Amino acid sequence: MIDRRGAIAGIAALTGTFVARPVRSQSLDTVNMGKLIGLTDAAFYIADKKGYFREQNLNVVWTTFPQSQAMVAPLAQGQLDGMGASVSAGIYNAIGAGIPIKIVGDRGIDYAPYGALPLVVRTELIKNGRFKKLSDLKGLRFAEPGKGSANLPIVYRFMKKAGLKYDDCEHVFLPFPDQVAGMGNGNLDVSTMIEPFAAAVVKNGTAVRFMADYEAYPNHQVSALMFSNNFVQKRTEVAKRFMIGYVRGLRYYHDALKDGKLAGPTADDVIAILQDQIKLPDPSIWHSVVPSSVQTNGRVDAASLQYDYDVFRELGLIQTPVSVPNSIDMSFADNANRVLGPYKARA
Repeated sequence: MIDRRGAIAGIAALTGTFVARPVRSQSLDTVNMGKLIGLTDAAFYIADKKGYFREQNLNVVWTTFPQSQAMVAPLAQGQLDGMGASVSAGIYNAIGAGIPIKIVGDRGIDYAPYGALPLVVRTELIKNGRFKKLSDLKGLRFAEPGKGSANLPIVYRFMKKAGLKYDDCEHVFLPFPDQVAGMGNGNLDVSTMIEPFAAAVVKNGTAVRFMADYEAYPNHQVSALMFSNNFVQKRTEVAKRFMIGYVRGLRYYHDALKDGKLAGPTADDVIAILQDQIKLPDPSIWHSVVPSSVQTNGRVDAASLQYDYDVFRELGLIQTPVSVPNSIDMSFADNANRVLGPYKARA
């Protein structure tokens, strides 16, 4: 991590932003955090690159995982203090199995005009007339990143909007990068594909963006920040400091948003940070991405999380019932907002 304290202090002075800084010690507190590789990791990347965590006397060690479920065991074993992930059926099953995971903050919420999980349809199906309207989803090969993933409720809502049931299509489970290839070789028909992969298949011509996810499922809590019980209870002050740095990252990302694109005041910087981490072969794709938004106060949409849980239960994917409200702890986000003060958008 690069020490950017001097530069950030100068920015704070120019913008009038007050940032609480802990008393410096000789060593930094280490936080072990799991992450994926995608747009919903933006606040992680930003807070790390801009030095927001270091200003909170933290050394954040990142471990990248291929999917959300792969983080659960390391979190339960104390190898991770927290993780950024979609809230899948697997997360609730882990909680039901006695792994005390707390959902503590927002990582992406989709409401008009922001939606990072659009419905994309293979171009050939549009050209040959096989797909003209939502009800044509019936019988198609619908890709999802995993069984019981956070994409499932979006797929469920698209099928419902089409007057169909969830199982009226063929579900194919593939990670998003593999879905890009699947669209290209004709093995997949449709997906609620996450950005920037959705923008990539549209740009290369293998798929068409047919409908925004928020048209079927507005205000969907796409992803969340989660802490381990040990981090919450035994390292509470460290967890609070992490959240302060994280919320600053959320706010900086939010300032990059404008008119459904990465086109706000901080967009160029945010795109550079994202490209450095994700390394798209064609960096210009970032300008055509329709990103998720975020809550500048860091809080999650509890109603959306409850809806997703109910869908998982309806489809028989929840092994042991759990209380969604009891799985949410907004105290860390609330504390960060008290420390940072109200969000003020950059001009």
